Amino acid sequence: MQSTVEARIKDAVVASPRPLTSSEIGTRLRLPRVEVEQALEALRADPRLVVRDWPMEDPHFGVDRIVVACRVEPAGDAAATTAAEAAAQQVFDNILRDFLASHRCV
Repeated sequence: MQSTVEARIKDAVVASPRPLTSSEIGTRLRLPRVEVEQALEALRADPRLVVRDWPMEDPHFGVDRIVVACRVEPAGDAAATTAAEAAAQQVFDNILRDFLASHRCV
């Protein structure tokens, strides 16, 4: 049985028309990012969701990893899972591109 936090996070991701970062989910649900990421880790096995994460080793970025969750529609479909993984990857790529385009070390 899922915890209330996990259920709220799953509902937010499933209701979203686009992938969400853990920070976006935390802001929407007024939860700490760390708590959201722990719940997403528990939700990895859910066939309605794809949860991907990438390490972020640059200390200027402010977080140690980027976590993105995306709904799979229809749940369990291999093509839908692949599309959700690609959408999550695109979110990460956009975040990284924007960061590199605007960040200036002094």
